[in-house]
This record gives sequence, C-alpha cells and structure tokens, in this order.
Amino acid sequence: MGLLSRLRQRSKSQSGAGNSVSYAHLRMNEDLPPLPRHGPDLTKKLPDSVLARIFTSVCPHANNSTYDTSEESMTEDGCMLCDMRDLAHCAMVSKTWYPVAQSLLYSHVRIDAVHYCELEEQLAAKRKRRSFFDRNADPIDAPQVRLSLLMRTVRLSRNLGSRVLSLRMPYMTREANKAEIARTISVLPNLRYVDLPSGIYSDDPSCLTLKQELMARCPELRRMSYRTGAEGSFSQLPASHLWTNLEILELSNLQIEPSTLRLSLASFPHLRDLTIDNTPYLDDSIFTPNQSLPPFPPIQRLTLRNTPNITTTGLTTFLSAPIPRQNLHTLTLSSTGIPPHTLHTLLASTPRLISLSIIQEITRSFPPERLPPLTSSSLQLLHYEITSPQGTYGVPPKAASYYTYLISTLMSNSLPSLHDLYVRDADFPEALLLTPPPRLYGGGESGPQFMGGGLARPLNVYSKGLDELEWNFTPYEPLGSSTRGRRDSVTRPLSFHDASLSPSWGGDARKSVLVGNGFGGFLAVPAEDGRPKSSGGWRRDSRGDLWR
Repeated sequence: MGLLSRLRQRSKSQSGAGNSVSYAHLRMNEDLPPLPRHGPDLTKKLPDSVLARIFTSVCPHANNSTYDTSEESMTEDGCMLCDMRDLAHCAMVSKTWYPVAQSLLYSHVRIDAVHYCELEEQLAAKRKRRSFFDRNADPIDAPQVRLSLLMRTVRLSRNLGSRVLSLRMPYMTREANKAEIARTISVLPNLRYVDLPSGIYSDDPSCLTLKQELMARCPELRRMSYRTGAEGSFSQLPASHLWTNLEILELSNLQIEPSTLRLSLASFPHLRDLTIDNTPYLDDSIFTPNQSLPPFPPIQRLTLRNTPNITTTGLTTFLSAPIPRQNLHTLTLSSTGIPPHTLHTLLASTPRLISLSIIQEITRSFPPERLPPLTSSSLQLLHYEITSPQGTYGVPPKAASYYTYLISTLMSNSLPSLHDLYVRDADFPEALLLTPPPRLYGGGESGPQFMGGGLARPLNVYSKGLDELEWNFTPYEPLGSSTRGRRDSVTRPLSFHDASLSPSWGGDARKSVLVGNGFGGFLAVPAEDGRPKSSGGWRRDSRGDLWR
C-alpha cells in the first residue's frame, strides 16, 4: 500500500505541475487581443467551379487529366502526398467544400511510394514494425497499404468508384499487387487510364485475370500498349470491338503484317497518338491506299522508331491526303528509312506541324546536289540529332555537313516560328555565333552562296555532345538595328549547363558563360558568383591578365 500511495502522490504532483505550466502559458498571453468572432462564410457564395479551381492550386496533380504514367507525371516541386493530405483537410472544413474536394480527390488518384519532403524521414521511422518478439522486422510497404485502403473504399462506395478517371502507382507496386489492382479496377467503370504491370502488354499468363477484368470492366480506357507476345490479342481487335474510345496506342516489337496493322487500327476511330517501335515487317505499304483495307488513321502524333523499311515516299503518300496533312502536328523519326536530307519534303507536306524530331546515325555526308532549306511557318520545336562515327585525324565527322545545312536554314529565316532547337553537336552554339556558312543549300565548294541574313527571332538552343549526359542551354537574341548588326553585352548569348535537371532533382549543375577568346570566337568557361573563371582555377582581372 505504501508503494501505491507514493505513486498516487507522484501523479498528483506531476498533474499539478502540468496545470501550473499551462496556467502560466495562459497568463503570459492574457494581454493579447481576443480572437475575432466568426463572420459570414463568404465561400458559400462561390460556385463549385471556382472552389474546384482553388482546390486545384492546393493539390495540382488532382487535375491531371493526361494519360501519362506515374513516372512521367511527377511534379517538379512540392510533395504529392502532402498536397493530397491538404486537399483531404479541405474536404472536412464544411459541407459546402466537401463534395467539391471529394470529387477532386477521387478523379485522378495517385499512389506514391514516399513523401518528397523532410516528412518522409520521420514517417519511415514510424513505419518500422518494432515489437518485443521481432526487432528486425521489415518496414511496412506504404504504397501497398495505400492501394489496399483505396480498394476497400471504392468497393464499399460505388459512387466513389464511378468518379475515378485515372489511377497511378509506382512500378514495384503495380508489379507486385496484380490481384489487388484487379479487384480495384473491377469497380471503376469510368476508368480512362491506369498504371499496369508490364505483363499486361505482352499477354503474360500471370496477368490473365487482371487483363480480363480490364477488358470487361473498363470500356473507357484511352491508352494501351501491345508488345512482344501480344500479336494474337492485337489481331483479334477488329472482332472484339474493345476500347473504341482509345486515343493513345503503342506498338513495340510486334511481328505483324501491314494488313493486320491497318485492320486493327480501324477499331479505334478516336486514335490520335500512335507509336510504332521495332516492327520489321512494316514498310511503306501501311500508308498506300488500298480498297480492300481501311485507310491509315489521320492521327495527330506519329512516332516511328527502328523502322528501316518506312521511307520518305511512304510517309509523303500518307500526307498527300488533305485530312492527315491537316491533323498531324507532332512527328518523331528515330532510326528510320527517312534520310535527314529529305526533311524539307516532309515539312512541305505538313503545314500544321508544330514539333519535329529526327534521331539518325548517318554514314554519308550531306548530298552535293542543290537542296532547298527546311521551310515551315508553324514549326516551333525541332530535335535535330544527327550523329556519325568519329572521322580520322584531321577529317571532320560526316554529321558536320548536316549541321552546316541547319545553320544555313536558320540564317535564311525559313523557320520563323521556331523557338526551341535541340542538336547533338557540342560545337553548334559557337558555330551559330560566327559568320553564316557560305552555302545555303549544302553541296560542294561551287554551290550557291548565301549572303546576309541572320536570326530574326529569339531562339533557345540545347546542345549536347556524344559523350555528354546533360543538355547545354544557350539563348540567342536577334541582331538589332541599334547594334548595327553586332551583339552587345546585353544580347550576348549565355550557356547554362543545368538545363536538363530541375532544381528538385539535384542540383546545381555546372554553369558557364560564352566569353571572347581574343581570336573572334567565343570560349565557354564556368562562372562563380557572376564572374567567369576557367576550369583550371585561372581568373582574369580588369586589365585582361590571367591569375590564380
């Protein structure tokens, strides 16, 4: 009894001390003005559309209506899990906010593995399963737990399940929880996009149940891929009438004939984005008009990779029809049978093309015959990544002639809307600063000469050498009349070597500025605190002398 009485006295003394501390805290703040009384709630007068727009600022990814994967749709700054938590708190504020915030919470669901903030370190320690019997247990798999909670919620409330339009999750989560994903999407009838395990796209037997649920319960799917092993499923599309609202289709490593491709593509009347990658049996016949086959769909985005049998003739035939010509606005060519010196023909056939990407390794120099420049009034983005093996000592690589042709095209102002340019030539920015090349159309020394000209609009150039991993950014300003055809200190281009990484991914990459080298050219050197400094530690003083 003595022990119990001492414990009671100790607990009373501790509670009294705690009360004294809390009272002292109140006495310290007794001079503060009283809190204002609650006035009328002005948010009740706001329409739901305005509230939804405000809540979208709280949680930006809740309004992500694209069909990008979880990795492709990550925000550059902020924490997606914290944003979702804040939006959930908004839903509990009032009855007026609840339905609007709830609709945003379940429209585009995202399951992330970790918090992209300092909170993750604290939560990771709490997730560890520490017990008296097992001190070395593995930590809780947070994404799997979140997926299970979502599955339970949508299966208990069909109203919430009908609101889900997209579901994104990490790669390991979708690969290790196929059964949970199948049970979740079975009650999501309006689902348009979901991150799926890779076995779905190749008809892996382990994903058979999940794919059956996807085909039976999700008729509104808008993005799908077919890869090696899925030739049978792809050939059965005309008879299945499956996913008639599909908008994005990716075909990779399929052994299919051109006729099978044409028949299956006709099953998707709303198709707007098509990717064909490494399909050796496909050639120009997929574009050739044939009365016994449906026409090639008039898509908006076309990506051709590793298709050596598709040439300029076939693609030009497809673009000769008025509807495909007007619809196509993005074209990507990588390792195809379309040589880079024929791009002017494609640009002439695509009057509304906005983005063009060509990635090609060439084996011969630019043709010596007279060729017109690249001409387009709508092109805004150009990826011109032409590479070739390194030449012998003293001989420039064969790709250099293609970049000479590109510089001549830029100086002729035949691409007036071009804003961003990507090149795989580390010396391209410096070459663009010098006098324009003497030949506009390529060719030999006797080719037609180019006189005058220059950039008429600002241009952002991203350059990268064959042995570099980051894009080097160089903005160019046009030559003004006040400078008499010369760039002053304000319009002189700067080159930033951190263009490829956002601040949330790492860091302060090396930066540099282009400064005169004393011989009429420019030299890129690192910059520290706004003052150029060479990589060897040498500085230049006000007189122009170098010192350490």
